[in-house]
Amino acid sequence: MKPLKLKRHLSTKHSKEADKPLDFFERKLKTLNQQQTTMMQVSSINEKALLASYQVAKTGKSHTAAEKIIFTSSHGYGKIMLSKQKADTQKSIPLSDDTIKRRIDDMAVNIRKQINEKLKKSPHFALPFDESTDVTDCAHFLWYLCALKEMKAS
Repeated sequence: MKPLKLKRHLSTKHSKEADKPLDFFERKLKTLNQQQTTMMQVSSINEKALLASYQVAKTGKSHTAAEKIIFTSSHGYGKIMLSKQKADTQKSIPLSDDTIKRRIDDMAVNIRKQINEKLKKSPHFALPFDESTDVTDCAHFLWYLCALKEMKAS
């Protein structure tokens, strides 16, 4: 910003601080930078909790099983091996039924998008089918989609 515009802004919008020394503004800048650093640290913990929540959703188990596994074993061992503070960070992992369902839905949408992109890029694709039975003689219809690269004659 140009110095004159900055000075005009200071005098019109922040008239109480207009007569403060330069040292005051340097301290304000330092405080702001410290706050931003603190916010980045807090958000990185939340990102880790989010990734852990997706890992739990990948297992396909309900949130109660995940809570039992994570909080009984990891939390107990975490207090012993690390510290109580680090073990308590596991409590920030979102594991409610709705959250886990939303994570699973997000992963399903992501897989659909990946498949659609592969199909759009590939001029040919195959759709193999198969039937299989489980231990109770219940038949299951299996299928999967393969995008094939264009074959060149040699």
